[in-house]
Amino acid sequence: MAKEKSITELKDEKKQLSARSKAIIEAAKGEKRQLNAEENEELGANQCRMAEINLEIEEREDQNRQQGKQHVTPGQGKFSLRRAIANMVDGNQQNDADASVIDAATTHHNMSGAQMADKRSIVVPVNMESRAAFTAATEAVTGVVIDEEQQEMLLPLQSSLVLAQAGARFMTGLQGNIYWPEFSGANVFWEGENDEAKDGAGAFSKGDVFKPLRLTAYVDISKQLLVQENTSVEAYIRQAIAVAIAQKIEQTAFSTKTGVANTPDGMFHTLDANVKGAMIWEQIVAMETKADTQDALFGNLSYILHPALVGKAKTKVKDASGAGGFIFTGNGDGQLNGYRALRTNNLPKELGEGSDEFGIAFGNWANYFLGQWGGIELLVDPYTQALKGTVRLITNSYWNMGFIRKESFCIASMK
Repeated sequence: MAKEKSITELKDEKKQLSARSKAIIEAAKGEKRQLNAEENEELGANQCRMAEINLEIEEREDQNRQQGKQHVTPGQGKFSLRRAIANMVDGNQQNDADASVIDAATTHHNMSGAQMADKRSIVVPVNMESRAAFTAATEAVTGVVIDEEQQEMLLPLQSSLVLAQAGARFMTGLQGNIYWPEFSGANVFWEGENDEAKDGAGAFSKGDVFKPLRLTAYVDISKQLLVQENTSVEAYIRQAIAVAIAQKIEQTAFSTKTGVANTPDGMFHTLDANVKGAMIWEQIVAMETKADTQDALFGNLSYILHPALVGKAKTKVKDASGAGGFIFTGNGDGQLNGYRALRTNNLPKELGEGSDEFGIAFGNWANYFLGQWGGIELLVDPYTQALKGTVRLITNSYWNMGFIRKESFCIASMK
């Protein structure tokens, strides 16, 4: 026996029928003709089915009220990711507050150029920095207004990314393929007072094209946790999802792999030939010098290094006398060579000729791009880990990343 559709699924079916009917009418108008018999039959069937859907939704809502389930007027109440997941596990329909956010996020996701969301999934927005654009698109397509608090659901994602902390160009809500144009630079000349000016325009060329690539991850959540109506539990679930995604993003960004199908190239696939070996002060300065000679010593400048190198730098002095102090200064993230120094275990190790070196990078991180398309799609799997009393959340999200201007960076390894 087929499973009954939820109110969210019924509304989605109605939207599709309405869109199909509109397309038939517009096509006939565009061709300046009357509807043919087949089109009239399809329009009639669509109208009948939409009327049936309206009755089904009304009956389902009446049942909910009789069973004492909370009925929330659209636009009222707060979205709860925990509650939405719990409803999926139990096979219950989403209440209107949750459904309005999921529907709007699904519409936004499906317009992004990423793979269409599975109808059995929950789609939530990632990080709506482009809040106005999202709300406008949502209102235009669905008539649902999503408030700011409902949109800010996965802010922990950005805070979990070292790349974002370094100032990488973090962009959400992208649509379709994008590319960063490359500019050759303007040509400027001295000319005589009455001489004709030369064409000083530089040339633009199309840089690397970035398209949405699917990133999958999963987290296991206790069933007992899902029944807790607590804001701390809500925050924990969002954080767990964000950390799982952030870890995979940075492992990929800092990897040594290149040319792998459906995977962005890692920035460590090619290392600087001159900066390598033991961590000494001269090597740290050489990384800065490389950026400087490429006219790239400006913007969001910082070092990102493996924690093993932080330990080395804290115990190594700049010169033999020790008067210059240690290479690494300050507490926490600290500084290298006067610049902010960030650390992450996602940088590669076992690099260099002896496979005993660790990754380190320096540059203007505003020239590294990290892009995200659509929303985060959550598939709820209550079966795989059922014996352990946990629910598995499988995430699908769409990303790409890479250099906007590679010359702004020195990618190296040390020990």
